[in-house]
Amino acid sequence: MAALDTFISSFSKYGGPAQLNRFEVIIIAPVEAVPAYGDDRHVSFRVEEVTMPGRNIRTVTNENIYGPTHEMAQGLTYAETVDITFYLSADHFERNYFRKWMEFIYKPNTNDLEYYNRYIVPMSIYQLDKDTKPTAGVTLTEVFPKTLGPVEFSNSSSDIGRQQVSFAFKEIIFIDGDGNDTTLTDNRTFPRNAQYSSWATEAERRRVEVAASNIRSGRPGTGL
Repeated sequence: MAALDTFISSFSKYGGPAQLNRFEVIIIAPVEAVPAYGDDRHVSFRVEEVTMPGRNIRTVTNENIYGPTHEMAQGLTYAETVDITFYLSADHFERNYFRKWMEFIYKPNTNDLEYYNRYIVPMSIYQLDKDTKPTAGVTLTEVFPKTLGPVEFSNSSSDIGRQQVSFAFKEIIFIDGDGNDTTLTDNRTFPRNAQYSSWATEAERRRVEVAASNIRSGRPGTGL
């Protein structure tokens, strides 16, 4: 029982277990595309399903060594899109909301494209607690609808209609319940010179420089 109590208390310490049916998605389309006040909130309430995206460290194989190769960090990548499923009203309000946004991006009557900065917006996805208070989440930057999915009809179905939309985005910012950025900051300055870019520390750079100097002067030793 002691182990069970410890397990339960460890959850309680951080707000209890995360309930996956308690979440909120905040979507606000560009006002030029959807000018009506309140439409954004309506669409946010209609979200049935969404995946909170993660991140991935892009790696490259280090083959410039003796012995087994290993992976090294090279950069950061995200998923290409975020898919959200919405409940669909009988007049297809939700479908038309995103259709208008997409037509603002690409003008069907002229085939012109809108300026990038005018059709992108931030989007936030929050985990909610049992009192519907936000506790953690992510903000996606430079979001716009990329794909408006089909609506499938069937005489054998009595389900509520659903609309899936895929959103493109640039970056993920991890936030707390108040929307504050929780990203770890590092103010160190790293060398950009390609000669030193693969060396982990200043001490390693110095060791190699001293060793090279000893080799050129004919002295033994590595500088360690």
